[in-house]
Amino acid sequence: MAGFPFNLFRINHPRRERRYRPRGINIDGLYDDELRARYRFGRNTINYITNLLHEDLIRNTQRGHALEPQQQVLIALRFYASGSFLQVVGDSFGVDKSTVSRTVRDVSLALNRRRNDFIKWPSSINEIEKVKNHFFAQAGFPSVIGCVDCTHIRIQAPHHNENYYVNRKRYHSINVQGICDHEGTY
Repeated sequence: MAGFPFNLFRINHPRRERRYRPRGINIDGLYDDELRARYRFGRNTINYITNLLHEDLIRNTQRGHALEPQQQVLIALRFYASGSFLQVVGDSFGVDKSTVSRTVRDVSLALNRRRNDFIKWPSSINEIEKVKNHFFAQAGFPSVIGCVDCTHIRIQAPHHNENYYVNRKRYHSINVQGICDHEGTY
């Protein structure tokens, strides 16, 4: 069997022609409630995030296929909002699964680099030690400098986009995240 010519059974498939799928999405034609349904943010917030991350996401390339920063933000927000598979998000934007993966990573890292602009913790050594000592004295927890929790704050039904504010328990609320020290402040 050593002399059997296996290449007789080789099937030569003609190479497929390269096709570039149209990609990108124009959010100018979408209303705010449609944007919120898809991305969990309105137009102003999407534009704010895009402007905030623009320098981190811009690609200097001689090739004409780099994703614009707004497209990258929209892909990442869609992935965060839907919890869907990379392939599904990629299909909806006309990009490959690996592109979605890299884009979500890049946007996540860019957001992480801005965390200190939005998340505040004790900054001085004295303040950190004071909070740690108080938490230990009150509850026996060592090395704690803050507590984080979320809750739904009940609100009256708004006149616009009322359905956005109905939570899983079927009442109107806003989801709020709070961070506090041993005295309940921050």
